[in-house]
Amino acid sequence: MATGDRLVAPPLWPLEARLAALLPDLLVFRKPRGSEPELATAQGVLLGVHVTGFTALMDRFSLSCKSEHDMDKLAHIFSYYISDIVEHVLCFGGDILNITGNVLLALWTVEQNQLSDIITLVAKCSLEIQEKFGIYHTREGQDLQLKIGLSAGRISQVIVGDEQRQYLLVIGRDVDGVQLAQRLAQANEIVLSWNCWKLCEQYMFEVEIMREDEAVKVGACSHPLNLRDMRISDPFDFDEHFDKCLDYLPHYRTSADILRTALELDPDSALEQTLRKHIMKSLLKKIDEGQPMEYISEFRTVTTVLVSLELHKTEWMLHLCHLIQEAALYISTVIEKGGGQLSRIFMFDKVSTKEFDTSALKGCMFLCVFGLPGDKKPDECAHALESSFSIFSFCWENLAETK
Repeated sequence: MATGDRLVAPPLWPLEARLAALLPDLLVFRKPRGSEPELATAQGVLLGVHVTGFTALMDRFSLSCKSEHDMDKLAHIFSYYISDIVEHVLCFGGDILNITGNVLLALWTVEQNQLSDIITLVAKCSLEIQEKFGIYHTREGQDLQLKIGLSAGRISQVIVGDEQRQYLLVIGRDVDGVQLAQRLAQANEIVLSWNCWKLCEQYMFEVEIMREDEAVKVGACSHPLNLRDMRISDPFDFDEHFDKCLDYLPHYRTSADILRTALELDPDSALEQTLRKHIMKSLLKKIDEGQPMEYISEFRTVTTVLVSLELHKTEWMLHLCHLIQEAALYISTVIEKGGGQLSRIFMFDKVSTKEFDTSALKGCMFLCVFGLPGDKKPDECAHALESSFSIFSFCWENLAETK
């Protein structure tokens, strides 16, 4: 198995393929279940990749750049660096859930009895990513480095929204586990959550326990991280193991000429309408205009509003989903009236490990943006402040179980 050279997209992909390229297989191949919120649960392995040094690189560019061309250059540096990592994850059968800022989250959805095999696959993928892309030297003198976290177990997939706009969230103890593993990792390290460690083939890994019942680090302190940290030696044949894992991954590419089967979809107007709900209107406009995919990435000066809801004393996942649904509908309506867009919704942190104890799901973050292409206004900061006050008042009066 080899990643090969970068694949060049045909000049004009079908519209469904252009939309699917921006979304995970989890959405592309799902069967809509009707009214929101939708809730589904599956077993899987999560990979989180955090790029460090990018904020410092942005600061250097902002101090020295003299034109928009310089900022475009920064966009392309990050886009191509992330693209290499994305391509590697796809070659190992991963599904890119999202890239938020400088963090990439990927998922391998499998059956419970397949988890240990897939953890081995994802660990090998992580080690190769660190070896190939773990340190990226830029001409500006600011290195980009990677911190990688893995977790495994039960993951809940939630879709909230309405007929115009929808959002995917992944929720659960093991989503929190990958976030914790990422935070505990230092640059060029790979950290496994405790549950991931319990589920894997432990004899294959050289590890150091970081915190009892929390996480382990792949590799010993005495030498740099490399592929030797997985004891892939006779009688273990990784190519044979990889072929075995392909049987667990129904959407793995069928041709070496393309990275995802989602890009080979036949025209389907119903699917197109479903996919469009998950993409911001500023991106849809570029796609509808036929702009090349490489020009979709850009840096802009924008105004952001972060709404953080602390969810407490909630006992059931479904009730939690309805709270997020109610908040999402109001926030998106208010933000759009003010000329902005609700960009993303994601969960963060936890305290408890009890099953169905949603006090473990400590908070939900709504990222809203003013000033995206087509929405730029001279008074966007005032609109953002006015929207924020309206959102705060609504949540205070109507969502009694949140802070």
